[in-house]
Amino acid sequence: MRYAGGCHCGAIAVTLDTDRAPEAQILGRCQCSFCRKHNARTFSDPGARVSIALNDPAELQLYAFGLRTARQVLCRRCGVYVAMLLSEGARHWSVLNIDTLDDRAAFVHPGDPRDYDAEDAAARIARRKARWTPTVLDGWSL
Repeated sequence: MRYAGGCHCGAIAVTLDTDRAPEAQILGRCQCSFCRKHNARTFSDPGARVSIALNDPAELQLYAFGLRTARQVLCRRCGVYVAMLLSEGARHWSVLNIDTLDDRAAFVHPGDPRDYDAEDAAARIARRKARWTPTVLDGWSL
C-alpha cells in the first residue's frame, strides 16, 4: 500500500510504501522533549520504504539535539515536523511522523510510549539502523 503526504505548505513531500494495513501498524510516541512538544506519532518498519522529496529545497530545515545521532526534518515555511533522519554515507533511515500523511486518520494506533534516554550514541545508532525505515531522499543535496 502506498500513502502520500508531506508538510502543510507542500515544500516537503513524503511517500510511505508498506505491506501492512494502517490499523495493523504499531506507532511510537517518543518521550523526548522535541517529540512531546510536537505531539508526534511516529512510524518505523525496516520492511517498509519511505521517500522524502524536496519540492522546495530552500524550505528544508534540519535540526539536531541531544546526542546528535540523527536530524529532525522540518519545513522552514510552515513549521511541520516531517521525520527524523539517520544518514550513513549514501544510506538513510527514518521514522516518519505519521500525521504528515494525507490518510493519517486511518492509522488509528495512539502510539506506544518510547524512552531512549538510557542509550549511548553507539546503541542508539545500532537500534535505529535495525528498526527504522529505509529511506530515499529525492531532491536533496547533503
